[in-house]
Amino acid sequence: MKSIYTNIVLLPLLIAASCSSSKSLLFSSKTLNFENCLSKEKNYKYIELNLPKGFIKKKVENHGFCEYRFEYQNKSTIYVSTDIYSGSRLNSDNLYSIGVNTYAISRSITLVDTIKNSGKDRNNLYWLEYVLGDVVIGYVNVPEEQKEQFEKAIASLDRK
Repeated sequence: MKSIYTNIVLLPLLIAASCSSSKSLLFSSKTLNFENCLSKEKNYKYIELNLPKGFIKKKVENHGFCEYRFEYQNKSTIYVSTDIYSGSRLNSDNLYSIGVNTYAISRSITLVDTIKNSGKDRNNLYWLEYVLGDVVIGYVNVPEEQKEQFEKAIASLDRK
C-alpha cells in the first residue's frame, strides 16, 4: 500500500519536473553586450534574454546605435535595439502602416517612456515593437504558432 501511495505522489512530480526541464531545453539564455553603444539615455551595459533556440545572431550598428537580431529559419526575428527614437528598421514598414515613423515626437510631447505597437503584416504574420524607456525590443514575421514563445522571450528582458 505504501509503494502505491508513493507512486501516486511521485508520478505527478516527475511529470512536472520533466515538463519544466523540457521547456528550458527549448530556450537559450543570451547576454547581449551594449557597453560600447552610444546612447546617453542607456542605463545598462548588458541585457539578458531567454530566446527560443535555433536562431542566427547578428549585430547591426547604425549611427552609434546597436541592435542585436536573432533570426530563425522561417525568417521570424527577435531584436533588441538602443535606438529609442526610430526603433528597428525591421519594423519600419509595419510602423509606417499604422502612422508611426518616429518615436522622438511622441516621447517629447507625452513624456511617456513605454510605447507598444503591434499587429499583423500583409502576410498575416505578427509583429511587435516595445520602447521600454532606454531600450527597444520587438519581433517581426512571427506565425501564430510561435507567437507565445516570442512573447515569453520579450518578457524575459533583464537589464544588467
